[in-house]
Amino acid sequence: MSLDPDTVLFTPLEDPESVQVLSTTIPPDGSSLIWEIECQKTGAVPVVISYLTIGLDSLVTYTATVNARETDLNLDAELALRNFSGQTYPLARVWLDPDTAFATQILDQEIRQFPFSVSGDTQITKRFHWDGQTMPHDPENMDSYAGVPFGYQLGLPEDLSGNDRDLRGGKVRLFLEDSRGHQLFTGEDILPFLPGGDTFFLKAGCSRDLVITKRRMKSEKTGIRRNDKGVIQVFDQTITDRFILKNTGDTSADIRLIDRIPGHWEPVNMGHAYTLEDHETLRFDILVDAGETQTFDLTYTVLNIFPARFAEFNKVTRP
Repeated sequence: MSLDPDTVLFTPLEDPESVQVLSTTIPPDGSSLIWEIECQKTGAVPVVISYLTIGLDSLVTYTATVNARETDLNLDAELALRNFSGQTYPLARVWLDPDTAFATQILDQEIRQFPFSVSGDTQITKRFHWDGQTMPHDPENMDSYAGVPFGYQLGLPEDLSGNDRDLRGGKVRLFLEDSRGHQLFTGEDILPFLPGGDTFFLKAGCSRDLVITKRRMKSEKTGIRRNDKGVIQVFDQTITDRFILKNTGDTSADIRLIDRIPGHWEPVNMGHAYTLEDHETLRFDILVDAGETQTFDLTYTVLNIFPARFAEFNKVTRP
């Protein structure tokens, strides 16, 4: 039997101050526990011995099937209970969540699988996801272009939230139905623990129907500050970036575009509404119709830039 040595407890039920555990030994084969004990009194003392085994765990896998119109998602789940603890459990009680439990037998070296349903409706929205930190900025001039990642924004309705609506983390295998009802495997993703009311982007693949280009149109130094010798010490920089979103597909595209502006900055003329996720991360939610091309500019000023030769003296050092 495999034990977690940090969980082995030897607890006297009577006169605990007179009983002292000097050492606990677990032989390599895990077949026994050996304690060295000093007791100041003679006689019998009842004790409780407790421990946790290792090698007993579980994982959840999901099968997600999206209909041909990509409007609904059917989610099936399967629990895999794995026992490599060295001990057989004739009546193990398993909790899927605080409100759902069942009893089963599981032998040593056995893996048992239990399908279970995910109740309620699972809301999805097909979405393209472009992140300027990882995606190419000029894909049309590249020799090869994989396309823009797309997937489904998976969410659980808030009005049904609760322990029975939370989703455990696990691997999701994604299938897409075609017009004839056949299921096509599109990919896999890892779902984190998802409480009711939260959302998660389930990546399905990449599409070349959408081309997103980011270009630096203008960069100008402003607010220059010099020392007595006329050497530039600090300056601001006004920048204009242009985004071109081209949808060559035959359906509209719901796009989530992520861009980052490092440093201390302030907006000048932002050509599209955005949500500021943190001090440097901007999120744009854009709908581009089939065959449409949208263009917008972002003009902003990055403040208090130090020339390279002074930057090393103006960094914040941490202890």
